[in-house]
Amino acid sequence: MKQLFKVIAQQEPFTVTKQDGTTLNKCTIVLQEIGGKYENSYACQLLGNAAICRYYKGDIVYASLHFQHSEYQGKFY
Repeated sequence: MKQLFKVIAQQEPFTVTKQDGTTLNKCTIVLQEIGGKYENSYACQLLGNAAICRYYKGDIVYASLHFQHSEYQGKFY
């Protein structure tokens, strides 16, 4: 899904260590569809260099959201 979103909040970036020992910047950002007060909102993960960018409440961004699921022993995650 590619569209314009309004930034609701962004956490401070932090570093995580991957299984192969390399590090990666990561942060959570909350985006809301443009429109009314009660439009859908999404909690998203910014990874790598994107995680160190700072967005402020009310900023308008163009984003591409990707959704995935996984199945393990008959359960979906």
